[in-house]
Amino acid sequence: MISTPKSVPELLRESILDLPGKHPIRLLACGVPKGVENVVNQLYVVRFAQVSEWSPPLPSPVKGEVIRILTRYWVE
Repeated sequence: MISTPKSVPELLRESILDLPGKHPIRLLACGVPKGVENVVNQLYVVRFAQVSEWSPPLPSPVKGEVIRILTRYWVE
């Protein structure tokens, strides 16, 4: 079964890990699909994040653009 990608608001509201002292920090890559993919791949090359750690491309409120979200955690 293929799951339907979540919307940007759903992903931003989602509590991914509920651990005391750990807070989600979300980084957004927004723009034309080829540009966003290029940035995600460049960040992989410099070992910032695995491509699979990013959300799938989600529709942007800006026509012709997508949003991908990377969630990292800040520890108090």
